[in-house]
Amino acid sequence: MTYGEAKEFVALHLKGDNSQADPGPVHFRMAHLDVALRCEPDALTKEYTGDETDLFRLLPSGEPRLYIRRPDVPDPMDESAKLDIDEALSLAVVFFVCSYLSNKYKDRYEAKAEKVISIYVSNQLAG
Repeated sequence: MTYGEAKEFVALHLKGDNSQADPGPVHFRMAHLDVALRCEPDALTKEYTGDETDLFRLLPSGEPRLYIRRPDVPDPMDESAKLDIDEALSLAVVFFVCSYLSNKYKDRYEAKAEKVISIYVSNQLAG
């Protein structure tokens, strides 16, 4: 999903709630990080060497040692750029952005994001 598509989804979901919402890089960065706190996105997982400048969080011990890197979110927004997350987690990012900008349904959008993450984690565990 591209940032342009994600912004369209956000606008559609917030229609009648906060139609003035204009999601920017900070909203998408926060949403990527919210997702990365709740699961281990393949697109953000890298091997830990100790010299990282993009470290977000270390994963539990194992060999090789892995970490979750900070997402790359273009600033200013490049609407043709893809979200820096697994495609299966793109909607979770959209729903978190909606939860930040919603006037009425913050909890509903956060629950939808967590549902997407739960399905992703279940699929990862299933192999």
